[in-house]
Amino acid sequence: MTSSTFLPSTDKANPRTEAALARLRKAMAEIEADIANHQGVYPFNHGRVTQSELCRRADVKKATLQTPLHKDTTRVQILAWLDSVTAGLSVTRDATREKVTAAADTLAAEVHRLEAELQAALLQLGLAEQRMEVLEMERAELLARLLPTSAEAPPSSH
Repeated sequence: MTSSTFLPSTDKANPRTEAALARLRKAMAEIEADIANHQGVYPFNHGRVTQSELCRRADVKKATLQTPLHKDTTRVQILAWLDSVTAGLSVTRDATREKVTAAADTLAAEVHRLEAELQAALLQLGLAEQRMEVLEMERAELLARLLPTSAEAPPSSH
């Protein structure tokens, strides 16, 4: 769920209010991007996305959401957004740790696989270079047989 569906703008709003709403929208989008970029784990605040965390990211005081202007509108929309975002996240620190550990284990296995592939490729490269040296020596020998050297050339008759 994207943050663009929340926090509607009003034409007659105070510029400070509009700026705060814009920062909240931006923070929502950044949080969603962080979760997407980290395999479904929020990388900050021990993996928890809360109203306080959103306010921290948006540089908006949490008390702002308790004012009469925001209490029944912005705050309600933020809570709905938080519910939708946190539905796919691990709820406890242990669950988050398990998810992160599983991702790290998968990445470690991938690193080992790539290292093995690299070693095999380096071995093939070494064998190919040796074969190339042998072929270059054979070529040099064949050229030496085909082309007479200046010492073996018959003297000129002048």
